[in-house]
Amino acid sequence: MNLRRMKITYEEEKRVITRLLLAAGAGEEEARATAEVLAEGDLRGFSSHGILRLPYILRAIRRGTIICNAKIRVARETPAAALVDGGHGLGHYVAKRGMEIAIRKAKTQGIGCVGIFNTNHFGIAGYYAEMAMKEGMVGIVATTTDALVHPWGGVEPLLGTNALAIGFPTDPPVLLDMAMSVAARGKLVDAAKKGERIPEGWAIDREGRPTTDPAEGLKGALSPFGGPKGYALAFALELLAGPMVGAAAGRDVVGTLEPKEGFSTKGDLMIAIDPAAFTSIEEFRSRARKFIDDVKGSKKAPGFSEIMIPGEPELRARERNLREGIKIAEGVWSELVQLGKELGISLQS
Repeated sequence: MNLRRMKITYEEEKRVITRLLLAAGAGEEEARATAEVLAEGDLRGFSSHGILRLPYILRAIRRGTIICNAKIRVARETPAAALVDGGHGLGHYVAKRGMEIAIRKAKTQGIGCVGIFNTNHFGIAGYYAEMAMKEGMVGIVATTTDALVHPWGGVEPLLGTNALAIGFPTDPPVLLDMAMSVAARGKLVDAAKKGERIPEGWAIDREGRPTTDPAEGLKGALSPFGGPKGYALAFALELLAGPMVGAAAGRDVVGTLEPKEGFSTKGDLMIAIDPAAFTSIEEFRSRARKFIDDVKGSKKAPGFSEIMIPGEPELRARERNLREGIKIAEGVWSELVQLGKELGISLQS
């Protein structure tokens, strides 16, 4: 792979990530799980949750704030629910294990609900919802992050961007995956690096004034999508994936940007629901398909050539990037090459 080549294939990206994680001390299973989730993030257009995160992970492993081969254990359990202690391990692997437990419980109980604490950033929430979808189930995933979003009517960043994913095993599949902020923090960072302005409504400065200066937005707070409604939803998710699962909330959530000192205090919630507990899977899919067709076939607004369903843009991006390759920013690749050298691995061969 040549340093000047800023596109790699999906399989190449997974190999690069796996090699670096193994060299850093990760186990085979957790390295491969992390690589798959990061690469899927890039495939679907969530570059802020893709290989861009790997340098943070490698530095955290070096510091000891992410533990390789961590002991993941079930701390509490009922027939339909479990509380998982992630042992401060690689968040992608811990989350995958958590959803596997939820799916297993849903197969016997109709629903499985798993809370996770002592874990780390897990990439795109939709990946774990899709795990349930592949088993013919509805998947619901919630997570918390460092406080980056201001409450409606407030100025201080007190809520996480708190992603929510809901996936349905329909034909075509429906997969909602969204954060509670208007824009991701990474978009402000990117605009600041490029010397560009940001749209009004993305963020506020430290005095609570809407700003188009990304640097001022980073000093201030991100704005919740949909005004008071997005704030209210972010608030609810903060409680569901925070205190309810033994994790922190608000400004006490740390370590999801880059765990520099101490362990991450975020939490996750994984839910799998078997539609067969309510109706036959065939009837569910038939009725869902009619609704999907009604929406996609409805009258288009001026300037729109089609109406897409949740997850459709990401699915198209995935198919395109599988064909054309995944774009990797030169700065990110250079950083990975340097980290590889420090770990005794050459990424330029």
